[in-house]
Amino acid sequence: MTWFHIASILICVLFAVFYWWKAGQFSEYFFKNRWYLMVLWGILVGWITGDFLNGAKNRKE
Repeated sequence: MTWFHIASILICVLFAVFYWWKAGQFSEYFFKNRWYLMVLWGILVGWITGDFLNGAKNRKE
């Protein structure tokens, strides 16, 4: 796990919680309505984003 992973996970979790707070908590959809599922989604997207960034950095070197 690199700092790309950690930084992107934190940023994506913050955006996921912010999205849930503004729109998701009042939604009728199961996934948007649950804050913990939004946090898990933020972790997953953050991990994938960090992996892409780390791979791009390694290809550049």
